[in-house]
Amino acid sequence: MQRERLKNPYPWTWEIPAVLIAITLFLTVVGIQLARSLANLLAGTGWTWPAADPVAGSGAFSSPLGSAFWTSLPEVLGGNAAAGLAEPVPTQLAPAPLTWICLVLVEGALLSATTWGGVIAYKRGPGRMKGMATAAEAEKLLGVTRLRKVAPIVRPDLYGKDAQPAAPVQRAAGDSEATNVELGRGLSPWLLPGRTKQNELR
Repeated sequence: MQRERLKNPYPWTWEIPAVLIAITLFLTVVGIQLARSLANLLAGTGWTWPAADPVAGSGAFSSPLGSAFWTSLPEVLGGNAAAGLAEPVPTQLAPAPLTWICLVLVEGALLSATTWGGVIAYKRGPGRMKGMATAAEAEKLLGVTRLRKVAPIVRPDLYGKDAQPAAPVQRAAGDSEATNVELGRGLSPWLLPGRTKQNELR
């Protein structure tokens, strides 16, 4: 059982890194065009997208990722919000500073979302530790808050409704332990300081 938990069930061959790199690059390229469209939208031009290439034999159908989608990338990175747009090109387009600001914001958001998704997929993927609780789940079941909540059930003699304070036990002078040691305190005092009644636990 422990060997099954620690063993990697699938080797990290070249296919997995290649797919991750391809997805990251594609999201980066799409983010550039999204940032340009967002900049034009904020400038009052409306939503813009690179010119689409018609698909042969399909009539009016055209591909949204045409050649202008790829060839306009360097100019968009240079701040040209009109690169690759279909004719007629709108006159009121976003200036270069606004385009660059939108590029930084959109690419940062996509990078954060991709990183977050990758971490979640790694934690829930085939390489995860089986049967391991998270810190929040362990705190919910075994933490101090739950100990205080169930104290009247676990030790009703100390923290129940009719609990009585425990009297100190007097030991003889010859005992190895110190005298006047108070027994029967149950949980550590720093966990349940002076809580002897059920209504004090709520």
